[in-house]
Amino acid sequence: MSVRVLRPALWFALPVVTVLTMASVGDPVTETIRYLITWLLTVLLPGVLIWRVLAGGRSVPQDLGFGAVIGITWQLAVWLVCTGLGVPSLQWVPALGFYIVFFAVPALRRRATWQPGPAWWQPAMAGLLLVAVVRTVLGLLRVWPLPPVAFDRHQDYWYQLGLIQVLKHDITPPDPSVLGEPLIYHWFANASMAGQSVMANVEPSHVLMHQWQVTFVISLVLAGWAAGEALTGKTWVGAVSALLTGALPGTLQLAAKPIVEASPAQVVQGPTGALAALVMLGLVGPTVLILRKQATLGTWLAMFLMIGLATGTKPTLLPIMLAGSAVVGLYAWISERKLPWRIVALGVLAGAFFLAATFALTGSTGGSRIQILAALRVQPFYASVSGDHSYPATGGWVLPSIATGEPRLLLFAACLLAYYLLINSARLLSLLGTTTSPARRDPAYWWVAGCVAAGTGITLVFSHTGYSEYHFLRTVTALGVVGTVAVASTLVDDTTRTRWRPVLVAGVAGFATALLIRLLWFHVPEVPTTVGRAIVALVVPFQVLAVVGLVMVFLTKRRSKPLILLQVIALVVAAGLPNQFAELGSNVYRSVSGRPVVADEKDRTYLTENEQQAMIWLDQNAAPGEVAVSNVFCMPSRFRVGCPDDAFWTSGLSGVQQYLGAWAYAPKNLEATQNKTSFLTQPSPWPDRLQQSLDAVQRPTPALLTELRDKIGVDWIIADLRAGPVSPALDKLAQRAYANADIRIYRLR
Repeated sequence: MSVRVLRPALWFALPVVTVLTMASVGDPVTETIRYLITWLLTVLLPGVLIWRVLAGGRSVPQDLGFGAVIGITWQLAVWLVCTGLGVPSLQWVPALGFYIVFFAVPALRRRATWQPGPAWWQPAMAGLLLVAVVRTVLGLLRVWPLPPVAFDRHQDYWYQLGLIQVLKHDITPPDPSVLGEPLIYHWFANASMAGQSVMANVEPSHVLMHQWQVTFVISLVLAGWAAGEALTGKTWVGAVSALLTGALPGTLQLAAKPIVEASPAQVVQGPTGALAALVMLGLVGPTVLILRKQATLGTWLAMFLMIGLATGTKPTLLPIMLAGSAVVGLYAWISERKLPWRIVALGVLAGAFFLAATFALTGSTGGSRIQILAALRVQPFYASVSGDHSYPATGGWVLPSIATGEPRLLLFAACLLAYYLLINSARLLSLLGTTTSPARRDPAYWWVAGCVAAGTGITLVFSHTGYSEYHFLRTVTALGVVGTVAVASTLVDDTTRTRWRPVLVAGVAGFATALLIRLLWFHVPEVPTTVGRAIVALVVPFQVLAVVGLVMVFLTKRRSKPLILLQVIALVVAAGLPNQFAELGSNVYRSVSGRPVVADEKDRTYLTENEQQAMIWLDQNAAPGEVAVSNVFCMPSRFRVGCPDDAFWTSGLSGVQQYLGAWAYAPKNLEATQNKTSFLTQPSPWPDRLQQSLDAVQRPTPALLTELRDKIGVDWIIADLRAGPVSPALDKLAQRAYANADIRIYRLR
């Protein structure tokens, strides 16, 4: 089949396959079509045109990738204006008005031209997007069915969903679980979803759990391609970068166990962290132009928009950007022998936005602290070997097990640290750009190295109350692998001198070695074990790969430093592919064979269909601004002192403001841990509300219900029979509006 025929066939197949695979996991066909069209018209295409106007446009892949990111800022601006004016349903007016203005102004209209590139780039991109969509839908979305299917979903789904619900109507969102408390959280991703939900007429839960995930991975592929091409000016680097960021991503896993993340930049229940990785790739576009002294006023405006988007996406982004700016600034100062004011301005811009964000957009960090190697707590075998079951962010300046000074535990910590670095080696190889020629003469590679080092290092010295220090690493996972591919491209001489055979042999050896280790390596179960067995399970497989690499280098004649580094990069990158192919094949097989996804009814986050259906009913029948009181605070539902207080599903599914719901992520609760206890088991910061809520369901009186209705503004009572006893008196004191086997909902008279 010729490229001329293959190209349109693949582009046509992309939306068809997307719609059909989404339908196979429960998404209505018309809903998916509406959402994809909405995203295309309100995010991607406006973003491409805005990027071209501001940065000039260098190739279609770059315009698509950076446009997919900057388009989110435009979509958020539309949401902000219309929702702020109280007319969120009119978001299509400015969205479509954009096209009218753009094509009516000749100077802008000239930017909407198609710039041809190599004949192969379109089928390559379409193919990568197909793989990325299929992997995401069948591997990630299929195992998270949509409500009201009874299932055990991570509590963060419901927290994020609650934010989307309030952001459909409010640009200064309150905490949906605590009446009258402001929301201090990085909610830009949620606001984007809220706008898309309104414009596409798609349920917020469907947007969060399925629809947004597909457009996100499409954007990730596009942005990965754009970043790789922008760093090097080479289309093939963009294609390889897109492959390793969105189509076949993942950390370096050799043995089948322990399992490491197969999709490091995409966390379905954590859209803010996922978007952070995407925005990090988007920042490559304007940053590279600024660092290479190719920036225009439009480039700086694009940077301003990107930094603004980063500010409310994740608190990890701007510290990493500041670190990257500091590293490249120092390099430029030394190499240019004068203060690099363009980089100073870049750092000041990031710093100013970071300072502004601390007042309202860096929530969920309360109680976190500096603690050396705290991230090792969630590494394999840590608890079973060390016996340390301490809560995150508790202890001294050093991880408690290491603070003992016991040689056995120090050796084990060194093993875990090595494992942490080795599974991320494909990204850490991007640091070679500061040591190899000609990359080390390009400030862009110093910036990439600074960002990757910061994301990797901060993770190791910061302890978040919910283990979210790993979001620093996640933010640079995509950027790191793009940097590695870009560094490899700088080591490649012109085609007359490049010796490809040793590089290809190293890649094949890495792939074969990883495949054999995956098939033949023994499994160490997660039970109390010895340090020696943990070292064999975690580190020895990488030592085997290293030995294979040394043999490849030793057998290579006429060795040179660039050739050896190319072999190392090929070996490591190829070694990460068998796990990806195995995961993709397994997911496709499970889907085609019709293997059902089975819920774990014993999991603490399990919700019944009745519980979910009741909240969906309330969402359809409650008016905006109404308030509910309930007896649901914890997961599992039954309340007791010290239970995990993260039952955000009542506010998430109903969209109704809770007088008091879950309080796990409330700033007052996080700060109250004082680095001594878990935020999940803290007593409520509002004990009076807790008592009133329990009394309203279990011991209601006319006086109490009147106070809740008239003084506080409560409109609904949610009574969950799984959470505790429900007083029969409610049927006399309030109007029963809905009931099923698990839930009763009352309207206060």
